[in-house]
Amino acid sequence: MQVFIKKFIFSLSIIFILSFILVHKSYAMVANATPISLDPGLYSTVSTSLETVHAWGQRQTQGAWGTGPVNYESGATLSYRANSSGTLNVDLIGTYCPGGACSYGSGTGYKGFVQFWNDPKNYIAFGLIHDPGVSPTGTTLMIEGAANGVPVGGYWPDNAITGYAHHFEFTWTATGISVTIDNIKTLGVYPVAENNPSISFLAAGRETGDICDTTFENINFSDGSVNLPPISIPSGSPYATYTDTITENGTGSGNSAYINMHDGSNDALSVGIQSDTGDVESNGTPQFVWERVQNGTFTYQYVEPASNNPTTIELAWWQGSNIAIFYANGTPIAQISMDFTPTLYFNVEGNVKANGDSINDTFGPVNIQVANGLTGSWNTTNSGFNTYGLQATNTNGQPQNGATFTITGTASGIPQGEDWNSTQVSGIAMIAQG
Repeated sequence: MQVFIKKFIFSLSIIFILSFILVHKSYAMVANATPISLDPGLYSTVSTSLETVHAWGQRQTQGAWGTGPVNYESGATLSYRANSSGTLNVDLIGTYCPGGACSYGSGTGYKGFVQFWNDPKNYIAFGLIHDPGVSPTGTTLMIEGAANGVPVGGYWPDNAITGYAHHFEFTWTATGISVTIDNIKTLGVYPVAENNPSISFLAAGRETGDICDTTFENINFSDGSVNLPPISIPSGSPYATYTDTITENGTGSGNSAYINMHDGSNDALSVGIQSDTGDVESNGTPQFVWERVQNGTFTYQYVEPASNNPTTIELAWWQGSNIAIFYANGTPIAQISMDFTPTLYFNVEGNVKANGDSINDTFGPVNIQVANGLTGSWNTTNSGFNTYGLQATNTNGQPQNGATFTITGTASGIPQGEDWNSTQVSGIAMIAQG
């Protein structure tokens, strides 16, 4: 797999580009999760429905694990804490496969593990590890944690678990947790309080240059283990609402259609529809997605299946509570924490993934309600807005509300070896708050 890079373009008093990493999508049905990386050489992807997490890369930070800060891992963490009891089944697959012989990594040390973090005194990680001190010639079982501040766990003997695929089943309650490995051996119950655990799927490299590569497949929580938090509409009127009827359509490997709010302080939120044939779960079918940059940090969430039919979407933001709500056809489908510093700016944007991909998105009529109204007119001509053959066009000439747009074109001229993972391939129109 690979890291997907996507870029928003924002307009302030000058035009600047804010880029961020967009990894494989997570999609809120069974649970939702946020990809994380604590090392610039380590990456993670999260599939539709949180059925698969892939954590991999070559560590760049300095210092062996256990001797300094936790700067050696990547993976995904549930976006909200789990309930006080439940069961999780998951397969840990070693997906570092040079020459066809797969393992969980290479170098002086690597590990893939599932972590249950309740509080600073109650946490535990279960997984597979290669380490000079505990398993210098192969991998073995790792259980590392604390119960009310007292260490628990340990390691099986060196090279005690061979092969590159193992099934783990975890059962937790408010007072303890156990694990069953390959449906054969159960360990625990470990007396680690798990009344409100944060659950993560992680891989790590021991030292600079070490490679880790674990795919967590067939992730399945029992009923009631995890629940999506309800959407709560803030009281009072939103500071800004942006409503648009969009059609995401095109051919090739990837297309998107978004509406966007952003400010001048590295804060941005886009909602819309994207299709990507490179996504192993959606297989190119359209999906609703939100993408957020807050203080320069990127997070995202795929929400639910969408379509290529005209769809009315709305993004509303409440300044006092710093909450945004994403609506699709009048129904709220996502609640997002978002802190803007007005003045605000508003985009319509369409993208394609690679040379030869075409786009035929439509937008409008747009309706933006914001304090002090809008200023100027929609800008579709900035040189940074329309790239590699894509073009945003104001099709009815309305300067502000009521405008309609197309974003069309076939991508060409993207440098060899690049696509929307590494360069901006877009058509954009933009307007500012008054």
